[in-house]
Amino acid sequence: MVGIIFGSFVPLLILGVPIAFCLVLTTIFVYLQIGDPRLFLQIPQRMFSSTENMLMLAVPFFIMTGEIMNRARITDKLMDLSSALVGWIRGGLAHTNIIASMFFAGITGSAVSDTVAVGGIMIPAMKKNGYSEEFSAAVTASSSIIGPIIPPSIPMLIYASVMNVSIAGLFLGGLLPGVLIAISLMVTAYIIAVRKGYGERTPFVGFHRLLVAVIRGVPALLLPVIIMGGILGGFFSPTQASAVAVMYGLFAGFVFYRTLKLKDIGPILRHTVQSTAMILFLLASAKCFSWLVSYYNLVEHVTLVFVMLTENKYVFLLLVNVLFLIIGMFLDMGFAIIVLGPLIAPIAYQYGVDPIHFGLITCTNLTIGLATPPFGLVLFAACGISTVTLGGLSRAIVPFVIAEIVVLLLVTYVPFFTMYFPRLFGFA
Repeated sequence: MVGIIFGSFVPLLILGVPIAFCLVLTTIFVYLQIGDPRLFLQIPQRMFSSTENMLMLAVPFFIMTGEIMNRARITDKLMDLSSALVGWIRGGLAHTNIIASMFFAGITGSAVSDTVAVGGIMIPAMKKNGYSEEFSAAVTASSSIIGPIIPPSIPMLIYASVMNVSIAGLFLGGLLPGVLIAISLMVTAYIIAVRKGYGERTPFVGFHRLLVAVIRGVPALLLPVIIMGGILGGFFSPTQASAVAVMYGLFAGFVFYRTLKLKDIGPILRHTVQSTAMILFLLASAKCFSWLVSYYNLVEHVTLVFVMLTENKYVFLLLVNVLFLIIGMFLDMGFAIIVLGPLIAPIAYQYGVDPIHFGLITCTNLTIGLATPPFGLVLFAACGISTVTLGGLSRAIVPFVIAEIVVLLLVTYVPFFTMYFPRLFGFA
C-alpha cells in the first residue's frame, strides 16, 4: 500500500499537479484500493477540521500586516535606517540590503515578500553603483530568507499548528538564528566586496542623520516589539497579536507616514485572501494525507530506518538536515512542514531533541532551501525583479548559501542559539 501512496503522489507531482491536489488525489486512490466507501466521508470532515485551529487565524492577519506595510512604502524608511547604520562599511549597499531584510523580517514573515519589496529598490541601486547584478540579486535572495525566521513567521505558525508546539517559544527561538544569518551574510558580502572591488568604504554619515533615520524608522520597527511584547507580557495571545498588528499597521500607514490610501485597501484584502486560501487549502489537504501516515504506521517505518542507520542523536540530526535541505530545494515549505513534521519530529523527540529546538531546525533548514539552487522559490522571485538568469544567480548565491548552512549547523548542534530566549521566558 505504501507503494500506491508514492506511486501515485510522485507521478502527479512530476506532471505539475498542485501539491494540495496531489495530497487529496493520493488519499482518494488509497481509499479506492481499500474499498471502504465510508472512508470518503473523512475527506471533507478532515479538511474542515484542519481549519478549526484558532492559531491559524493569525495567518491572514500577519499576511495582511505585511501587505499593509508594503503598500505604505515602509521599505523606504527601513532602507534609510539600514544605510545610516551600515552603509559606510566596504560593500555598504550589500550590507544595507541585508540589514533592511532583517528589519523587514519583523514585519512580513515572508521570504518572497522580502525579496520583492527590498530587491525592487536595492538591486537597481546596487547595479547603478557598480555592483554586478548577479551579486545584487544573490544578496537580496539570500537575505530574504531571514523573513520566516525572525518573528512573526508564517512557517512557524504552520509548524506550531501542526505539531502543537508553543508559537511564542518558536518566535523567541528564531531571534538569535535570524541575527546569526544576517551576520554571516554580511561577512560573506564583505569578503566578496573586497575581492571584487565593490562599494568603496565611505565616511560614517554622522549621528544626526542616524538619529533622523531612527526616528523615521521607529514606527515600523515597533511592530515586532508590540507583537512579542504583548505575547510575552500576557496582554494578548499570538492570534490576538496578529489582529493588533493589522490595526497598528493601518495606523502607521494612514496617520503617521500618511502613505497609505483608501484605494490600497482593495488590493491588500485581495492579496490577503489569495495567500490565506492557498495556505489553508494546503493545510486541509495535508490533513487528509496525514491519515495515511498514521494508518500505515509510516512513522514507525521511518523510525526503524533511522535507527538502522544510526543510534547517535548528532548523526541523526545531520541526516535530517541533509534530507530537509534536499527537500527544501524542490518542494513548497508549507507542504514540507505539514507532511514531514509529524513524520520526523516524533523520532527527534525519541533522540532527546526538544520540540522547540527541532521546530527551529526544521524552519531554518527549509527556509534556507528557499534560496538554494536549482528551484528555490526566492531565486525565481529575484530573477523576476531583475534581468539575471537563474544560472547566473545560482552561481552567485553559492557562497551565501554556504554561510547560511554554517549557521544551520550552529543552530542544530548548539541549542543555546535557539533555546536561550524560550528558556529565559519559561517556554521550555
